[in-house]
Amino acid sequence: MLIKDMKYDENTGSERGKFDSVSLFQGEMVIVVYTDDGASVEYSEKCIEHYNDLANNGEMLAEIEDKITRFFLYMYDEWKKMGIYEDIVSDCEEVMKGYKSGRKLTDFLSAPALYVDAPEGEGIGYCIVADCPWEPEHQCEIIIRDDTVLYAGPCEGETPWGDEDDYYCIWEE
Repeated sequence: MLIKDMKYDENTGSERGKFDSVSLFQGEMVIVVYTDDGASVEYSEKCIEHYNDLANNGEMLAEIEDKITRFFLYMYDEWKKMGIYEDIVSDCEEVMKGYKSGRKLTDFLSAPALYVDAPEGEGIGYCIVADCPWEPEHQCEIIIRDDTVLYAGPCEGETPWGDEDDYYCIWEE
C-alpha cells in the first residue's frame, strides 16, 4: 500500500493520509481522497503512481514549470500594480531574485498535497495544491489529467474532469 496513516475526516468527506513523493516534490506528501464523492483508495494509488512517474517525464515537468512561471510573472506584476500589499510584494521580490538566478519556481512552493476526486471515465486525474508566496490566500493548484497539464494557477476548487473553459487563465494569452 502506497498510502500511510489514512484517516477519515467527516468535515470534508475525505480520507487523508501520506505517501512518499519522488517526483515534483521530494519526501513525504499529504494525499486527500474524496471518498464520500466516490474516489477510492485503489484509484488514489494509481494517481500516486502517475504523479511519481512525472519524475521520468521531462516534457510534463517542463510544462508544469512553464505554466507556474506564467502564473508567477502575471501575479508579480499585479501585486506591484496594486501597491497595497507590501509584504506580498516583498515575498515576490525574493522569488524573482531566485527565478532570475535560475531556480525553478516549483522550488518556492511548499506544503504540497495531492487531491483525488472520483474519476470520470477511464483516465487518471488529480490536483496538486501547495502554499505559494505569490498567491498566499488561494495557494497554487496544478491540475493533471492523464498526460496533460490542464492548469496551474490559484486554487479555485476545480477538478481534473472539467471542460477546457474551466481552466482559462489570463496569463496564458
